Amino acid sequence: MESKKIREDFLKFFEGKGHKIVKSSSLIPFDDPTLLFTNAGMVQFKKFWATDIPLPYTRATSCQKCLRAGGKDSDLEKIGESGKHHTFFEMLGNFSFGDYFKKEAIEWAFEFVVEKLKIPEDKLWISYFKEDLETKEIWKKFLPEEKLVPLGEKDNFWGPAGDTGPCGPCTEIYYDFGKEKGCGKPDCKPGCNCERFLEFWNLVFPQYDKQSDGSLLPLKRRGVDTGMGLERIARIMQKVETNYDTDLFIPIIKKIEEITGFSYRENKRNFRIISDHIRGIVFAIADGVFPSNEGRGYVLRRIIRRGCLSGLDLNVKEPFLFRLSEIVINMMSEFYPELYENRNIIEKVIQEEEERFYYLISSSRKIFLEITRKEKEEKLKGEIVFKLYDTYGIPKDLIEELAFQNNKKIDWAEFEKFMEKQKEISKIKSKIGIKKKEILISDRIIETEFTGYEKLSEISKLSGVFEGEGNTYLLVFEKTPFYPEKGGQIGDKGIIYNEEGFKFEVIDTQIDENGLIYHIGKIKDGKIEKLKIGEKFFLEVDSEFRKKISINHTSTHLLHYALREIIGKEVRQAGSYVGDDKLRFDFVCFSELDEGVIKKIEELIYKKIFEKVDVRTEIMTINEAIEKGAIALFTEKYGEKVRVVSTGDFHKEVCGGTHLKNTGDIFLFHITSFSTIGKNLKRIEAITYKNCLEYFLQSENNLKNISKLLKSESEKVYNRIEKLIEELENKKKEIEKYLNLEIERITEQILKTPEIILKENEEIKFFVGKIKIIDKENVGKIADKIVEREKNSLVFLISEADKENFFVFKISNNLIKNFSAIKIIKNLSKYIRGGGNEKFVSGVLEKNINGDFIIEEVKRIVKNE
Repeated sequence: MESKKIREDFLKFFEGKGHKIVKSSSLIPFDDPTLLFTNAGMVQFKKFWATDIPLPYTRATSCQKCLRAGGKDSDLEKIGESGKHHTFFEMLGNFSFGDYFKKEAIEWAFEFVVEKLKIPEDKLWISYFKEDLETKEIWKKFLPEEKLVPLGEKDNFWGPAGDTGPCGPCTEIYYDFGKEKGCGKPDCKPGCNCERFLEFWNLVFPQYDKQSDGSLLPLKRRGVDTGMGLERIARIMQKVETNYDTDLFIPIIKKIEEITGFSYRENKRNFRIISDHIRGIVFAIADGVFPSNEGRGYVLRRIIRRGCLSGLDLNVKEPFLFRLSEIVINMMSEFYPELYENRNIIEKVIQEEEERFYYLISSSRKIFLEITRKEKEEKLKGEIVFKLYDTYGIPKDLIEELAFQNNKKIDWAEFEKFMEKQKEISKIKSKIGIKKKEILISDRIIETEFTGYEKLSEISKLSGVFEGEGNTYLLVFEKTPFYPEKGGQIGDKGIIYNEEGFKFEVIDTQIDENGLIYHIGKIKDGKIEKLKIGEKFFLEVDSEFRKKISINHTSTHLLHYALREIIGKEVRQAGSYVGDDKLRFDFVCFSELDEGVIKKIEELIYKKIFEKVDVRTEIMTINEAIEKGAIALFTEKYGEKVRVVSTGDFHKEVCGGTHLKNTGDIFLFHITSFSTIGKNLKRIEAITYKNCLEYFLQSENNLKNISKLLKSESEKVYNRIEKLIEELENKKKEIEKYLNLEIERITEQILKTPEIILKENEEIKFFVGKIKIIDKENVGKIADKIVEREKNSLVFLISEADKENFFVFKISNNLIKNFSAIKIIKNLSKYIRGGGNEKFVSGVLEKNINGDFIIEEVKRIVKNE
C-alpha cells in the first residue's frame, strides 16, 4: 500500500466516524512558546482541551507535519544509526475534545489496523500504563492478556508537547517482526530495545493539564490524542526492512546514488542522514524558517550542515542538497501545496547555505590553527572548542577531525558545560510570555473576545487582575476593543475606568497562548484592592494611536504588493513591525535594491493611495483564502476561519491586524531607508500620514537653512553643493601634489644618512628618523620609497606631529631571511604597541616614551640580531 493511500484512507476512515479533517498546521507553533517546532499532531489543538472556549468541532483528524530537531524530543542525533527515527515525519492522528474517550479510541484503532489495513491480529502487541487498568480491560476484548504489556510512566505516560499543557496515560500498538529479529531473550516483549517490536500508533488519553510548577490539574475537557507515524506504518504495509526503504524515501535515495555514485546498501548511515534531513530542510523553509545563528534558524542551519558533512563522506565537494529538494517537492506537493508555491525560494536558500558552509569548511582548517596554535597542552580546553563551534560555526565532527590531524585531544566535558550555559541563555531569550503575579481571577476565565475591528469602546466584565513589573498591573476582561500585539502589529493604548472612580491607563496590550488579552498599564485613580471579578468597566482605545497603526498596517500591505509587482512574485515576507511611528518590512529577495527600484515602489504605492481604493475584510477558511489568491504567511498559525484583507481587487492577504477602510486615508507615504540585513534578506522602513508630513516639513526647513548657509536659492542648492565638491576635489589634488613633493623631500633627506650594519660580510643600510607628517599612510609611503631604492635596507620612522606618536618599521624583501619586523618590535612591547608581519609593522609609542630612546633601542636590537 502506497504511503499516499495510507494517508488518504486514515483521514477518510475517521471522517466517517464524525471527525473533521483539519489541515496540518505550520512547523512553527506560534500558539506555543514552549516549543521550537511542531512535534506532534496535538500541538495545534492544545487549547481545545485546556480551556472552555467554544469549539468549531469536538472530533478532528489530521496528517500533521512534525519536526523533532532541537528541544526535549529531538531525534537529530539518532538519525543514521536508526532505521525508524526521523527529524521530519508525518503524524496521522484522531482527536476528541470532551467527546469520546478510551473505549471508542481503542475500538476504532483496532478496526482501522485489522479491518482496513488488514494487519494480522497475531502480529499485534499492546503496551499500556501500568496504573491504567481501564485501558487494559478494553484491550482484552480484542487481544489475549499475554499480549498486553504494562509499562511505567517513562513509556506510557505522554506529554506535554512542551513544558506545560495536556498530558495523560497512553497505550501503544506494536508490530511484531518475529523472533528472528529479536534479542533472543525469553521475556522479549514491547519495551525491549531490540528490533523485534515496532511501536507505530500511540493512543494518548489527555486527562491532566501540567502547570509550570510541575503540578497536574484536571483538564477542562478530557479526550483523545492519537499519533501514528506515517513512515512506520508505511514500512509495515510495504513489508520492507526500515522506514528508509519505503516509497517516502526511495526516490530521494536513488537521486543521492545518482549524484554520488555510491550505493545506499554500502553507505546506509550517510544516505539516511541526507534523505531524512532534506525533507526537514524543505518543509522548514517552506514554513518560513531561514538559516541563522539562533532559535529555529540555528536548528535548520545545523540540519543543512549535517547533510553537507554526510555528503563529504560520500566525496561530494560541492552543493548538492538543493538538487534533492526538487524530489521532495514533487513527491509531497499534492498534499502540501506550500512546497510547490515556495519551490524557488526553497532551492535558492538551500544552495546558498550550502555554498556558505563549503566555504566555511575550506577556511575551518586555517581558523582552527589560528585559534589553537597558542595552546601548548595536548588537550584543547572546552572553552576554545566551544568558541570554534559557536562563534565560527565549525561543526563538532569537523573540530574533532581537525584535532586528530593536529595531534590534539578535546575536553568535551568542559565543552558540554559551555553548551549547557548557552542553552540556558537561549532558553531565557526564547521565553515568550508576560511576567505576572495573580491577584484576582475568575474561576471561569476563558479566551477574551476581541471586538475592536468595528469599534474602539466597549463595556465589559473583569475576569482577572495580575501584578506586573515596574508598578504595572494587567487587567483581563471577558471582551475588549484593545488589539493585542501580534502579527507584527503593536498593542493598543487607551483608558479603562469604572463608575466607582477607578481609572487605568493602558500602555500596552498583549495576548497569551490561551487567547487571554492582557491590558498592561498603570493606575491613575483608585485602588487595585477594590476591584471585583465580574465588575463592569468601560474600555476606550486611543483613537488617534489606533488610526496611525491602521494606516501603517494597510501601507505595509501596499508595500508588499508593490514589491511583488516591481521585483517579482518570489518576494516573500520574513517579518514586520507595525507601530504608530513607522512601519518596517523584512522580506526575502534575490535581487539587489537601488534608488531606482525604491522610486518605482513609492510611485506605485502613491498611485494606489490616490486611487482611493476600498479596503475590505472577509471571513473564510484558509483553503478558500488560498484559492482566492490571498497571500498567507506559513509562519503564522491560522484557525478554522481566517480574516482576509483585500486592497481593491489587486491584493489579498490573510491578516488579523487592524486596517483602514480606504487607501486614500494614508495621505502620505515615504520610504526612509532600505538595507540588506542578511543573505537575500532585505529591510525597508517607511513613514506615513502625519509622521510623513512632519518629515517633509523638517526636510524643507533643513533645505532652507542649508540655502542660507550657502547663500543660494533653494532650487539651486544642489548645483551649489556640486560646485563646492568640485572645488574641494581640486584643492585636495593641489594639497596632494604639495604633499607628494614633501614626501619626496623627506625621503631624499633620510636616504642621505644611513647607518651601516655588517651582517655576514654583507652591508645593510638602516634608516631612522623623526618626521612631522600626521598621516600614517604617508609615513608608510616614505618607508616604501626608501626600500624600493635601497634593496638591502631597514627603515624605522616615528611621526611626532600628533598627540599620539606612531611609528612604521619596514624591511626590504632581500632581508626577510635575516630579520623579522614583528619579532623585533615584540622585544620593545614595554614601550610600544604594534601589529603587522615579518616585513612591516606599524603602531604607537606608549605615553611619555621618548622617540629618540625608541630609535636607539631599535638600533641596538637590529645590530644584535
